[in-house]
Amino acid sequence: MKFKLKQEKLENMLEKLVMKDMFPSCIISVKDEKLFSIQKEEHGRALRFLKFNKSFFDSIEGEGSVEIDCKKMLDLVKNIMSNTVLTVEKKGNKICISGENDKTGKKIELYVAWKDFEGEIKTSLPFPMEKGVPIIGDSKIALETYFTIDLPDFKDIAQYGSTLKTEFYKFSFEDKKVCVRVGDLHDFSDYALFYPKEKIIELVEEDNKEVEKIVAQFGIKTGDKLSVIFTYGMPQVAATFENEVHIKSKTSSPAWIYEGTKEYVHGILIPPFVPEDEDDGK
Repeated sequence: MKFKLKQEKLENMLEKLVMKDMFPSCIISVKDEKLFSIQKEEHGRALRFLKFNKSFFDSIEGEGSVEIDCKKMLDLVKNIMSNTVLTVEKKGNKICISGENDKTGKKIELYVAWKDFEGEIKTSLPFPMEKGVPIIGDSKIALETYFTIDLPDFKDIAQYGSTLKTEFYKFSFEDKKVCVRVGDLHDFSDYALFYPKEKIIELVEEDNKEVEKIVAQFGIKTGDKLSVIFTYGMPQVAATFENEVHIKSKTSSPAWIYEGTKEYVHGILIPPFVPEDEDDGK
């Protein structure tokens, strides 16, 4: 396992792996000139999928999996000058990060311990997809409600949560818009209703193939219904994602939240919060 990239790209990769505070220790795998990390949060509150394609790196080679303290590695890499080309490779029982800055001539070698990870290298999404729709769990829940939220608005949603000191985020379709209620569920609790810039998307058939089509945008509502509450993952997504946030979910169901470019795909699957009275009614 060996790859080469600039300091800023390694820092960016580690930030996506750690997801603020969600995965301080990460399992990373290299196979077919790609880097993968697919793992559950230690308390089962999320499942993260990351794939970095060959184009993300200056070079990448080898195969294997290791478990690393990526939070510690991130803190170390932040101290390296930007534009320094770094080589990351296994050397004995350590991961070595080494490089030299072309402008200053400064050299650096960092060594971080790794744990061997024995098991199959996972390279695919942790759930099946049918015509672009995630199918989740033994109950085969189809997360068929698909919408996107602009990243600045998603960051605002997380900031309201921080200000209100709440973990509760309810997504619904109301007043011809995607509405996010941020705040605890008690009648006496403070809360915010936020209507982000969004697009509601459906898969339609054109020329005998499935394509994504925007069926509602900026205040135009379809007949879709949505009401789902999440208590984990929103601040981590807001702090880590760089592009438009894609969300596939369903009333009282998990959400697959993801972004992607030609260089990488980054997503998390998070379970819903189901109020006791709603749970009792099932």
